[in-house]
Amino acid sequence: MINPLLLVIEDEKALRENLIGIIAHYGFRVIGAPSGEEGIQLALQHTPDIIICDIMLPGVDGFDVYRNIKASLQFPEIAFIFLTAKSTRSDIRTGMDMGADDYLTKPFTKEELLNSINARIAKLSRIREQQPAKDELIEATVKKLNTLTKSEHRILDKIAEGLTTPQIARKLFISKKTVENHRVNISRKLDLSGPNSLINFALRLKAKKPNLLASDNLPPASAS
Repeated sequence: MINPLLLVIEDEKALRENLIGIIAHYGFRVIGAPSGEEGIQLALQHTPDIIICDIMLPGVDGFDVYRNIKASLQFPEIAFIFLTAKSTRSDIRTGMDMGADDYLTKPFTKEELLNSINARIAKLSRIREQQPAKDELIEATVKKLNTLTKSEHRILDKIAEGLTTPQIARKLFISKKTVENHRVNISRKLDLSGPNSLINFALRLKAKKPNLLASDNLPPASAS
């Protein structure tokens, strides 16, 4: 990948400036934002390749930043690294359910930061090299959408919005177990495998064919 652009979203000024300095020192283009709101605006303006974002932001937190950016049609592919002062499994699980690429727990070293960035760059390079094949796979998978029930279409729509299983459950007034069962059934019907394959498909579908997730395209009301 030639000269990738990184966006750092961090409300602690000293840490933000330190991160920007390290990233720039190693030859990467980098911009910074002190809040989630400004981070979203900069992302929409500049389309970064990698976003490094603190979770515990005032107002719009890191999870909300992720959802807003991934919901934009401008971002079919983007790498997202969360920064957190907490290393609880619930934080990590929430981020990974959403499709985040990596976590850095504060305090972290310069080497850990650079290793994460370089890993994301390598992954993005592979993804973009394989883009034509992936587009063909998306087209083939789209043809299987008519096998989904109305409820499964609704779940897929919420996954495409970047919502996690607990958030989908609250949004649709169903249990988390029901959401998980639907996710398993959707993956099986669409022949998707891997921990993030359904999330990646839903996000790419929203970016490339948003009309297929519109309520007008759901199966008839008789479908369960």
